[in-house]
Amino acid sequence: MKYLFFTLTCFFLPLHFSAQAVDSSAGAALLEKVPQEKIFVHYNSSLLFPGEYLYYKLYTLEKDTEEFSEISKVAYVELISEDGNSIFKHKLLLKNGQAQGDFFIPTTVPSGNYKLLSYSNWMRNYKSYFAGDIAIINPYRGDSSAILSTSEGNLPIFQNFESTETPVTDSKNPVKIILKNAIFDRREKVALKLEGVAGEYSLSVRKRDSISIPKKFTAEDFDLSFPAARQNTDSVFLPEARGNLISGRIVANTPDAARNLAGKKLAFSLPGKDYILKIATTNKQGKFYLNLDEAYDTPEALMQILGGEAENYEIRLDPLPQINAPELEFANFRITPAMKENILDRSVQVQIENAYYSVKPDTLKILAEKEPFYSQEPTVYNLDDYTRFPTIKETMVEIVMFAHLAKGKDGSEFVINQTDGATNFYLPALLIVDGAMVQDHDLLINYPAKYVKSIKILRDNFFLGSHIFSGIVDVETIEGNFSESLNQDYIKRVAMKLPEAGKNYFKQSYAASSGNPLSRIPDLRTQLLWKPSVEIDASEEVIEFFTSDVPGNYEIHLEGFTNSGEPVSVKKVFSVQARE
Repeated sequence: MKYLFFTLTCFFLPLHFSAQAVDSSAGAALLEKVPQEKIFVHYNSSLLFPGEYLYYKLYTLEKDTEEFSEISKVAYVELISEDGNSIFKHKLLLKNGQAQGDFFIPTTVPSGNYKLLSYSNWMRNYKSYFAGDIAIINPYRGDSSAILSTSEGNLPIFQNFESTETPVTDSKNPVKIILKNAIFDRREKVALKLEGVAGEYSLSVRKRDSISIPKKFTAEDFDLSFPAARQNTDSVFLPEARGNLISGRIVANTPDAARNLAGKKLAFSLPGKDYILKIATTNKQGKFYLNLDEAYDTPEALMQILGGEAENYEIRLDPLPQINAPELEFANFRITPAMKENILDRSVQVQIENAYYSVKPDTLKILAEKEPFYSQEPTVYNLDDYTRFPTIKETMVEIVMFAHLAKGKDGSEFVINQTDGATNFYLPALLIVDGAMVQDHDLLINYPAKYVKSIKILRDNFFLGSHIFSGIVDVETIEGNFSESLNQDYIKRVAMKLPEAGKNYFKQSYAASSGNPLSRIPDLRTQLLWKPSVEIDASEEVIEFFTSDVPGNYEIHLEGFTNSGEPVSVKKVFSVQARE
């Protein structure tokens, strides 16, 4: 029942919506009824070089119950430099409060101390965010003064730095890591067993650095990264409770238009095979919002005001959520001349590994195909099944039943022959071409019919948002690129921030015979395994991976939370060396 008020409030919020925030009265009610959130980020290393990957896993929890949060469906991850520049900003879709991502460190990122920030839009109300330390050494740029120390030898171990000593694991931890051996040969298979309480975990196996590096928070102590300040209720940020929250306003170009900002309908189209189509309505201030509760991979959207007054308005979108974190304290990581050989060796290893990346690729998880946004079954005309006609007009006359072309006040338009008993609202049909809404039907009528693959007709009245259409004409072209030809002044093209795509990370294997092509390739991996989703089933899980050609001490690091919200942080060290 605790989410009932939250759901109803979000439903009625458009009347007060402004820049992803609500007014004081609605905001105070939200802050009172909706629980706080917090985010923990498990990432693979706090010291990285260009050519390496930062891997991370997000856990979003309710602050009081410690259970996985269902409040926000979107979170953000950002890497910030000491001078406030954003190196990257990722948007992630949360599922059961969790998400994963990665970032390839390019050679353009200078050496320095950085902060890894993560937050949801709802957390901004409490100035709450996760903040972890990351140091980057870039030997390919001439200036490393930001982290260069003039002292000789290795730097002392500071309080906020990880020790190079073997970590001690608490035997009372609800999850245990079990290895049969403590020493493994190069390119040998390692089978580790996880025993303990069911939950959601992530696992990293990485070579331990021989120098002290910035300390990372664990699931057990990450609350220390959260400021306690609470935002006032004059402007309360909405939780992205149903997916990506897109907001903005229309701005009038004339005095008369400025007096008529309310009730304008805006169509939002993400074209493509699995397209998304939404309609929003403006309030008295011309403000609107849209929720995208589906995953998407289209980088550009089309927005347009419906009706004949589109030229009198301009569409302006609000920027992405941004955290205000003025009091960040960065780690004081420094490099000394004594680290030269260590830095050189690691740089060479990274370069060699990247040279063979093509045979060790990660793969993207394919988005599930979406069902059409209309639930009724349309009548489908695949034009290759019929005698093809040169024009759309002839095609409509000779092939397509239940729809025809008629002369409208602004040109020709598609008219649906509605089913018996349907209420005739005397409204136009909804025309969709390759996922883009098309208001000017002449644009399709004048399009060569030989480029059209199929036409779907839906005869029933259709409600999209608060708008009514007398049926749907859904057209797919052969090339699927009709939206590229839409260049009318009233159509605004919007660059979309894509959510990070899920990945299946490459897993090295030497299990095959000597004919395995990977056996002839150098293996200088220092990240032996990154598994962002680990499930312990029946109190036990066995995970296998292979060591590389790089000797040294490696750390198995498990982070996460049990199903009851108990934090789990476990480490275990083993060695890789050439056996006699």
